Amino acid sequence: MNNKKDNGSALYNNEHVFVKIEWGHKRVCIHDIVYLEAQQNYYVIHLLKGNEKSRMMVTVPMCEVLEDLNPDLFVRIHRSYAVNIEHINIIAGYMVEMDNGKDINIGREYRNNLDDMFVFIGSRKRVKENKAKANGQG
Repeated sequence: MNNKKDNGSALYNNEHVFVKIEWGHKRVCIHDIVYLEAQQNYYVIHLLKGNEKSRMMVTVPMCEVLEDLNPDLFVRIHRSYAVNIEHINIIAGYMVEMDNGKDINIGREYRNNLDDMFVFIGSRKRVKENKAKANGQG
């Protein structure tokens, strides 16, 4: 296994995590994780439909788990949400629509986290940035 770690809640490699359940650890493909939702001192993993469980609750703060997940795949977009960028369908203003139909608000302080991960074709912002760079203002 590559990049094997144990932070008390999950053992993982590049493709799977082993999430603590009542009597052991359940293997979950990281590509099946749509988003993580923080709820007080635990978080909920929301999985693609079609899996035997579409939600898994873990009793570790989400910030600890995000330290160990691939930052090129998972990004925090709100105080209570981190998303798998593979499952974003639409980014509209301060909201994303996920593959499973969930709409999640993007917190203002997290907007740049998301913007830096994608190329936005046809965006006025990009045109303005390119003009500023050409004029030596960037």
